Amino acid sequence: MSGGVDSSVAAALYVEAGWEVIGVTLKMKECDNSREKTKACCGLDDNIHARVAAGNLGIRHYFLDIRQEFEKRVLHYARDEYGLGRTPNPCVMCNYWLKFGTLLDYAKKLDAEGVITGHYARIERDEFGKPMLLTGVDNTKNQTYFLATLSWKQLQRSFMPLGEYTKPTVREMAMERGLENADKSESQDACFGYRGETFSQTLMRYFDSEPTLGRIIGPDGSVLGCHQGMEHFTVGQRRGLGVTLGRPAYVSFIDGESGDVYLTTDDTDLQSISFEATDISWITCLPETFTAQVQIRYNQKPASATVERSSNDTALITFDQPVRAVTPGQTVAFYSGNQVLGGGWIQKIFSDDHA
Repeated sequence: MSGGVDSSVAAALYVEAGWEVIGVTLKMKECDNSREKTKACCGLDDNIHARVAAGNLGIRHYFLDIRQEFEKRVLHYARDEYGLGRTPNPCVMCNYWLKFGTLLDYAKKLDAEGVITGHYARIERDEFGKPMLLTGVDNTKNQTYFLATLSWKQLQRSFMPLGEYTKPTVREMAMERGLENADKSESQDACFGYRGETFSQTLMRYFDSEPTLGRIIGPDGSVLGCHQGMEHFTVGQRRGLGVTLGRPAYVSFIDGESGDVYLTTDDTDLQSISFEATDISWITCLPETFTAQVQIRYNQKPASATVERSSNDTALITFDQPVRAVTPGQTVAFYSGNQVLGGGWIQKIFSDDHA
């Protein structure tokens, strides 16, 4: 229970269905009244909302201290990815290791059947009883992208009742049940940050790290200037480049070894036809080669592609049409209709046919 309306309503639905529900709030970092944003993973107000919601539902409520795991699995990971010139996806790692890792282990200690979450996704069973991850009915909140790397064993003990509802309906359900967080605004930013700073800047502050300095290289190979840290750039970025070329410019490549950031003014330079993905978790059985809808970032419409599995957890993905700004370090999710087939991590990018 994060203190938000979604997890509170999810808990309420299972209470009303006759289950014994225990509310758990994850303590991922120190909570204080400093410059830090008040977000679900720590904010004092959120903790109060979670405790009040649990009280309204008449259920037990605990705080689970996972600060060390959060630092190791999420913060260290993100810092290391930025240091390689890649763009991390901390929310996916948090889901895999903490919300559907440490929390599931805690549920087992409590002799619980599993974990209920407020994600807008659905879990159904195939004819063999194996879980299938499906998108929710609310097309504006496809949260399965952040869940695509989960294993079927994690999904086996996960419950996501909100996939059958839209966000406005969930708010109405909260109001009908007298939950005080019914009108609480959604958190859209990273859960770990300072006001006025990017996630990468906050990480550097947290670890007291020095930025990786380097040059800004123009489309013609000329040096346009120096930047204050490659950690602050991502492929496809247009704003905050620190230079002006008289026409729109974009980050086309980040050299993790030298720290140099390369720019282009030709949007077609950002187009990629294929890429390699690794550490893929396949939720369902699939042939060595198949077609799928492939999503490379949140809020990006999945694109049709051919997937060739070269090993159990590695694959070559070739799009039917070039896709813009495929970014190393980001998550890739595979779909067949509304079913999630699996998810992994973008590695090598190819601008032309891999063959």
